[in-house]
Amino acid sequence: MEEITGESVQSEISAQPSNLQSDKMRNTRIGKLLLTMSLPAIISMLVQSMYNIVDSLFLTGITYQPKGYIGNAIGQDSFNAVSIVMPMTMIVVAIGIGIGVGANAYIARKLGEGNRKHADKAAKTAIVMVIASWLVMVALAFVVSKPFMRAFVNEENASDQQYVINQGALYLEIYMLGSIGVIMDITCARMLQATGNMKIPMITQLVGAGTNIVLDAAFIVGCKWGVLGAILATVIGQWAAAAIDIIAFFVRKQDVSILLKGFRPQTKYFLRIFKIGLPAFIMNAMNSVVTIILNIMLRRYANGITVLSAYFKVQSFVFMPVFGLMQGAMPIMSYNYGANEKKRFNDTFKLGLYIALGVMVVGTLLFQIWPDALMSIFKSRALADGQTQEQLDAANRILMEEGAYAFRAISIAFIPAAFSILVINMLQSINCPVSSLLMSLSRQLLFLIPSAILFNYLWQQQGIWFCYPVAEVMSLVVYLPFAIHDYRKQFRYKAQQYAEGTVHNAQ
Repeated sequence: MEEITGESVQSEISAQPSNLQSDKMRNTRIGKLLLTMSLPAIISMLVQSMYNIVDSLFLTGITYQPKGYIGNAIGQDSFNAVSIVMPMTMIVVAIGIGIGVGANAYIARKLGEGNRKHADKAAKTAIVMVIASWLVMVALAFVVSKPFMRAFVNEENASDQQYVINQGALYLEIYMLGSIGVIMDITCARMLQATGNMKIPMITQLVGAGTNIVLDAAFIVGCKWGVLGAILATVIGQWAAAAIDIIAFFVRKQDVSILLKGFRPQTKYFLRIFKIGLPAFIMNAMNSVVTIILNIMLRRYANGITVLSAYFKVQSFVFMPVFGLMQGAMPIMSYNYGANEKKRFNDTFKLGLYIALGVMVVGTLLFQIWPDALMSIFKSRALADGQTQEQLDAANRILMEEGAYAFRAISIAFIPAAFSILVINMLQSINCPVSSLLMSLSRQLLFLIPSAILFNYLWQQQGIWFCYPVAEVMSLVVYLPFAIHDYRKQFRYKAQQYAEGTVHNAQ
């Protein structure tokens, strides 16, 4: 738990102007505040969902056969190449989310306490962490790509799957080399959100997604570059989004600065951002680990990896609005925790929960009632050499049936997931990273993987999909009492700080 002395607060709190953007998190009515803070983030995340699926739409829609291609479904093989490397790209995104969440919560809390100097140093430290992370990704780009792809291809089928191996490795190498775009975009967007600026992150997502869609059409359809076109469009879109984030910090004065001129990094800020952001990083990295493990189990089934990847692409339209809601709610909760405004904190949490549940109910109905329509996006459309239309239709029909079954089974987890996601973000906002981390691990690993292994043994592919609802329910039942305990403990601690005068609420 972070210790703050009265002397350090008095010496380090800088004079704050009364017109900081973050002041609205103290004074604006919660309903209006959560709407204005979350709506741009929700739009951004929905755009991000489109960002995630647009490559798939263009790849599965390929209608030409590349020279030297060996296989029966160029669209599905291209989609699988990108799908297999998805867990590695998720780790890169997780790094950005970890840095961004850590900086977001710390900056918002310090602004709530009136300590703008600490908030400003944290923002600069986050930029240094972004650059360091990118250099690591560059060093790893050519080391991990091909070995990672080969791990998901059975040796007896290696010659038939050489296209998938080569294209997936190419995608991953370029993604990691250009990863500074996505890491910088996520981090800068979260820091802007910590100050109450939600419009710029929305604009960056719109620009990034728009760039990606236009370039996908140009590179994949026009130039016929296939997977290469998809990754070039993705990276250029990410760079465009990051550029707008950075420009926003310099064109208009924000509550914090990212200018590194004359800045000397301090270990304590690295540690505080790392401590707060670690649960968010692990939660997202665990998605990657879980996907890798599930892909290993599913590679024995003809359509297993395709169905799982298709699910992830489509479910983002349900989960991304909830994550966008959390992006708006977390700085409000962090700020009001820092300001010891318990009622405003509680009102934000309850309203966020009601909205998240509403979104998840709608998502559950969509996945239960229309799974075939959702899965139809991923049908192959190109005839292979010697393949008839009837054979292609039969293969697509099996894919649709397996996908619809999986969508219905996994979507049972949506409603309990709403509770878990909000509780995890609440714990991060009140500086309880260990509890948040444990709950994240339980959802993504401790309960899910053993369930998947057991169900795969008992019922094969059809059983695997039920590991998701089992993991969500079990983690919520186990950790909710601990979350309630941490909430009460942290607000008692914060009230004590104000009573003793070790923190001063800047009105």
